Parts: sequence; C-alpha cells; structure tokens
Amino acid sequence: LHQLELSGVEPAKETDCDADSAFLMEVMEINEKLAESKNKDNLEEVETSIKVKQEELTREVTAAFERDDLQEAKKLLGKMKYFANLEDKLKAKKIPS
Repeated sequence: LHQLELSGVEPAKETDCDADSAFLMEVMEINEKLAESKNKDNLEEVETSIKVKQEELTREVTAAFERDDLQEAKKLLGKMKYFANLEDKLKAKKIPS
C-alpha cells in the first residue's frame, strides 16, 4: 500500500469492487466453510486454504510491482484485503468465548 501511495496511486477502497465474480465466489465459499466449521479439523482446513491463497496473492503482487504494473498491484492488494478479513474471522472463531 505504501509503495502505491509513493507512486501516486490511490489504494483500493472498500467500496471499489472490480474483483471478478470467480474470485468473489471463492471468498464466499471460504466464508461459508468458516461459518459452518464446528471442529478443529474443519478450522485447520479453512486456515490452510486462506494461507495458500494469501501466499499466491503475495507472489502475484510482488511480480506486479517488479513489472511496475501499479494498477494490477492495486487490484491484487484489494483482493488481499478480503483474505485478511477472512483470517481475522478465523482467528476470532479459534479463540474460545
């Protein structure tokens, strides 16, 4: 985000919705699995999917910055926010009430 700002590119806002429908469906499916998870094994499965996707997005955003494709980096960082949100929900679910 800081690199975008230094380059004069405004970071994606929560209301910016240029994410493709396949990506949004993937986020919804993980969100549903998270909501339905009742045991530790299910939570670990969801946690693994989130981590794998975060690693993939990190590689893609790094490549976008290396190509100096700031608009692609902005789009990917927006997608990363979705997964950061899922990670926060996962952490909240893992902490016993």
